[in-house]
Amino acid sequence: MLLQLLWRKLLDTFATSASELADAPPAPPDAAQRSSKRSARTHAAPPEKPATSWFGFGAAAKREDASYRQTVAQQAPASSCPPPFAAQARARTIRDAFWAATLCDHPDVLVLRFLRARKWNVDDALAMLLACLRWRLDEEVDWVVWTGESALNLALMQRGMGAIHKTDRLGQPVLYIPVRLNDPSAQPQEQMVDYTVYLMEVARILLHPPAEKVCLVFDTTDMAMANMDWSFFKTFLHYLEHYYPECLGLVLIYNASWVFNSLWKIVCPLLDPVVASKVHFAQSQADMLKFIAPENLPVAYGGTNAFAYQYVMPRANENAPMADEGARGAAVHARRDACERFEAITRRWAGVDSAASNPLALADERAAAADELVAASKVMDKH
Repeated sequence: MLLQLLWRKLLDTFATSASELADAPPAPPDAAQRSSKRSARTHAAPPEKPATSWFGFGAAAKREDASYRQTVAQQAPASSCPPPFAAQARARTIRDAFWAATLCDHPDVLVLRFLRARKWNVDDALAMLLACLRWRLDEEVDWVVWTGESALNLALMQRGMGAIHKTDRLGQPVLYIPVRLNDPSAQPQEQMVDYTVYLMEVARILLHPPAEKVCLVFDTTDMAMANMDWSFFKTFLHYLEHYYPECLGLVLIYNASWVFNSLWKIVCPLLDPVVASKVHFAQSQADMLKFIAPENLPVAYGGTNAFAYQYVMPRANENAPMADEGARGAAVHARRDACERFEAITRRWAGVDSAASNPLALADERAAAADELVAASKVMDKH
């Protein structure tokens, strides 16, 4: 069984130092980049950057808007902010990096994503998974998960450039992206990258079997050329392909204008054929209803759901459990124990350990251990 073989090879790497992981695939030329380590940042406003042109066409560009130089933490109650990130808790081995990456997922769900993405080639899937772990360490995704929205740009959160609401007809969470709200010449690219990683990690939490993918709705209503951020778009595609494989179920392009249709001729050849096959154009509200039930679809798109995005600031003490070191320590210890139990059983199931076992009984034991691990992960999540 290919899943067992991939697990066997993955487990063989677990004791290896995380520092020995191969470099992640390089980002495309001109892709958005971070200029500093995330964990080294403070809540102070970042320095203002010089104006840049948009989409590479050299048009007159604005300077970054001052409103984009303020984080949520700077306006939220101090007691709502998470405690300082514990950098010393970072992964030391590939085992540590893998279990940190699973979050609240069933481990098989994560592993299978890479196996499917590499068309069931075990060695290619292992290489892709290990490269993803390296990227998560380099990009300090654990810092993004820990700090949550507090370290994100307040203006981006308020504008609602990415809102997750209800599900499509397949039960997949729907992420709405109103492209007209994007202002690449005024908003820092680095903060857009942080915001995107945050949204991807939040979407992962909302995925529950049998729904293991998300639906993206790109609302191109009133979109102009100035709303297109070519560097960021390439970064987004790179992340989807290499670090969040098999997470995209459906892409709906709503109300495509002549601007988008012109850009589509440039974008389409860059897409992986599998991703391109998931793109559908919804020119009308009736088209949207084919994919999303009326009770789940916002009124603005032709549904009956009254949802309208409005950012709610963090409340005082809402992250108090994160500051409870005793409870957090107990939750971390319980999850570590659950990881060790699942790993020990998986070693027998995958044939790493040769102890004889009844295959059916072992599969049931492993399924129960996975359920315990997911439950322990959810308890730890609030801490």
